[in-house]
Amino acid sequence: MAIASNNTFVTNKLATLVAVRAAEAAPYLTVGSKAYFKNQLADKNNGQEYDFIIRDVGGAVNRLAYQDGDKIALSERKVTLSLDPWHIMINTNAIEKVTDVEDWEDEIARPNGIALIQKVVKKTIENDLGKVGTAFVGSGFAPLSQASGHLASVVDGDLYSFVDPNVEAILTSNGQQFVPVDAPDMYSKGLLGRFHGSEYRSQRFLPVVNVSSSLATSMASAKVSAAAVDGTDSKIWNLTVSGLTAGQTIPKAYPLFIEGVKACDTVGDPTSMDQVFVVLESVAVTGATAQVKVRAKDITLGGTREIAKEDGTSFAAVSAVTGNVIGIEAGKYFCGITRGEGAEEFESLDKLDAAGAEYEKSPNVAGLTVHQNRLVDLRAMTNDTRWDIVTLAGTVEPRAVAMFYVK
Repeated sequence: MAIASNNTFVTNKLATLVAVRAAEAAPYLTVGSKAYFKNQLADKNNGQEYDFIIRDVGGAVNRLAYQDGDKIALSERKVTLSLDPWHIMINTNAIEKVTDVEDWEDEIARPNGIALIQKVVKKTIENDLGKVGTAFVGSGFAPLSQASGHLASVVDGDLYSFVDPNVEAILTSNGQQFVPVDAPDMYSKGLLGRFHGSEYRSQRFLPVVNVSSSLATSMASAKVSAAAVDGTDSKIWNLTVSGLTAGQTIPKAYPLFIEGVKACDTVGDPTSMDQVFVVLESVAVTGATAQVKVRAKDITLGGTREIAKEDGTSFAAVSAVTGNVIGIEAGKYFCGITRGEGAEEFESLDKLDAAGAEYEKSPNVAGLTVHQNRLVDLRAMTNDTRWDIVTLAGTVEPRAVAMFYVK
């Protein structure tokens, strides 16, 4: 580690401090997540999207005698995620001594660590929008209970939930509260408590949905008359919603249900719950029609199937995913997410090339590694200190994720 005259720079200690502060603000990424693709990251470039493979489950056969039809090929499910590089940089006077770690803890590590990870969390939540099996809408604890009850019946493992802070405020105003949870300080950041088998944490970047009374009325007679894969992005479906009233706007994150379209469990079998199609972008109603973008769903038979018909059979094509819309009541809804353990992928890159710079990296803190490098500008007599984190994050099992909307 280089030490400049009159300027001792404690790189490894500060990288660790920033990592700890970032980890405190990153439970949406780290809690209940898995690192599925670490062995697939070799030779990947930062800022690029890649397809990763998860092995999917096959189906059991009720038969004593062996037949050739019993041979089930192991299916591979593609998950598209991006390797995102993030950094935050500060500038300090190179002549000034920087040796007081306590000051750097409060003035540098804490605000910069939190600022760095909040951007990552915000983008991950935006990218996760619509990667969800079903949704539950209502007031009080009812939709929370329904979300965790549904997931507990279809996934094996712990449940974790994240709610807009206003959800807790609504519950408190109704005289309701979460059951307190004891946890180490670092992992209790935003921890609200437990309810119905799930831990709940506060997360302010979750969407808020305003449904006007006129939109709610309009949706009562609406119908998805056509469905097709987006012409430029195969991971998006375009739903044609007709029978609406002109002048309305369907807001981003609106939960759209289609009559007879059921969500599947993580084995690909249909459940009794309606599949939710979360609107990805606000869209205005033109005439009596709106073109709504939603995340594509896998209709393949077997473990990868995400949706099914009400009778349990598969949709032959995307175009068959049509029917009457099941709208929601008017109101201002604050959102939350409940997911099963391992439904989210999160890892940060352990190695970062920083040629020509003084470089240190933090130890792995709750799955997160922060890289620090410093360049000294001798002409301006300044230290340019930069903290980097390269993340791979996102939902990999939408069938194990449920949204809830509370008003």
